[in-house]
Amino acid sequence: MIDELPTRAALTVAAVLLLATGLSLLGLADEDALRGAAHGLAAHVARQIDALAGAEGELLVRGGVGVGGELSLPAGLAGRPYRLEIRSASVTVIAGGHAAAVALGKSVLPFAPDRASYTSGDLAARSASIVAADVGDVFLVERTERFVDGVPARLTFVHLPH
Repeated sequence: MIDELPTRAALTVAAVLLLATGLSLLGLADEDALRGAAHGLAAHVARQIDALAGAEGELLVRGGVGVGGELSLPAGLAGRPYRLEIRSASVTVIAGGHAAAVALGKSVLPFAPDRASYTSGDLAARSASIVAADVGDVFLVERTERFVDGVPARLTFVHLPH
């Protein structure tokens, strides 16, 4: 009988467990969507930077998270803010506790070109930098020629505007 207190208590506990399980599954689906969106965006940005890094001429492309530009990115992923990090060999999107990293096909220099000539050692030491962009931040992808160890070289820099 449903009128008995132990039966009502058992049914109430069962209903709460079913509701919690359902909410948990919805949360997992949202997390999967966020994880997939983060990986997709990281792959997109990596492809775009690789295409720019392969350009023959000099160029300067403006990108941003939630701001306009040639490489404009959405302000949010699955309704959540995110952070974009560009390293010399990878692009990482961090959203909601998930990090999705995609390797770059061509390495970049994550700092602004600040002189006409570099040594290989200078570039290696400064390549450990990270360019980080949150919602509203702008970054630049710059393909230009500089001297490396006295020899002209076409380099790709990713940096924040001055």
